[in-house]
Amino acid sequence: MSTHTQHAPILPGSWLGVFGGGQLGRMFTHAAQRMGYHVAIFDPVVDCPAAQAADAHFLPGETGEGNDESVLVEEMAKNCAAITLEFENIPVELLRAASHHTRVCPSADFLELCQDRISEKSQLENAGYPTTPFRLATTPESVLKAAEELSWPLVLKTARSGYDGKGQVIAQGESDLAAAWESLQSNRVIAEKLIQFDAEVSMITARNANGQIESYPLIENQHSRHILDVSRCPSNPQLQTLESQAQEICRGIAETFGVIGLFCVEFFVSVDGQLMINEVAPRPHNSGHLTIEGFTCSQFEQQVRAVCNLPLVPPQMLKPAAMANLLGDIWDVGEPNWLAAFSRPEVNLHLYGKPQAHAGRKMGHLTILDESSSEAAITAKEVRDSLNS
Repeated sequence: MSTHTQHAPILPGSWLGVFGGGQLGRMFTHAAQRMGYHVAIFDPVVDCPAAQAADAHFLPGETGEGNDESVLVEEMAKNCAAITLEFENIPVELLRAASHHTRVCPSADFLELCQDRISEKSQLENAGYPTTPFRLATTPESVLKAAEELSWPLVLKTARSGYDGKGQVIAQGESDLAAAWESLQSNRVIAEKLIQFDAEVSMITARNANGQIESYPLIENQHSRHILDVSRCPSNPQLQTLESQAQEICRGIAETFGVIGLFCVEFFVSVDGQLMINEVAPRPHNSGHLTIEGFTCSQFEQQVRAVCNLPLVPPQMLKPAAMANLLGDIWDVGEPNWLAAFSRPEVNLHLYGKPQAHAGRKMGHLTILDESSSEAAITAKEVRDSLNS
């Protein structure tokens, strides 16, 4: 594909493809369609959230001639002006195959980097970016060696495929190492120093093929059971002092790794006020859902713009915002009391169309705008609690 083709703006009326059919793909689809694009989804689940909204669904895994994964990828790539991601745990080979026929943003190389925690942390560290201290561990004995250098406790994570707390465990010391190691069922593990942090923050950044880069303000995040619970923006005033440093890091990552598309950097803020990269997501991020109502341009519209090499929108906040996740646990006692949400005009309810609720599954979210993000966060949690009343 020529450089001109790679960099030419993709205009409304074109088809865009998405690898992955979850809620991020669903919200990307909504944004792209509003802007005049058609969207095709590649996902093996028939009724996945994105497929309910998309114009076409490429469905691998069905029996029958012509449904071979590589054949479907080639077909989608030939019909789409560009393909992007909403989920990083997909085979890199699919992106490489698609890139022979169309623009793929982000690249297979950047996806490969983000898929492997060892590779990601090593390359970030080698490029001079601040990360949490880590070591590669392939045996329990190598964890002991890591503990000598980093000290207990350690966070042990599988190098690949973990998210929302899956594929990770805390080892307090040598006494519980054997059980912790066994639980991961992997011989390629990253052993990280357990960070005593003051806050967790994230920053969403987009870069287009012309090299324009735009970052959203820092978003302050609270987790529960390793799953994002509540996000708010602006962050508290103390964290806002780290804004320019975080932007510099995100801009550097975008340029160092030649990222085209949208990505999110998750940071820990240490007790002495230092930013440390936890991980990089090569796609929109759960914490960025509040941009839909809170900003002039949502993270999903910005993703469309970056992928299509359109001008990016410098993010402007309309009003302080907070987002609260709705997990399947809310359905434990039956259908939630949706009238409790609809009776509050300040509530923005998003449901993802997932047919079955179970504990820990992200089923939707609430966004609240208010005079301050802390007030918005309080209201979001109050409204969420009222869904069970």
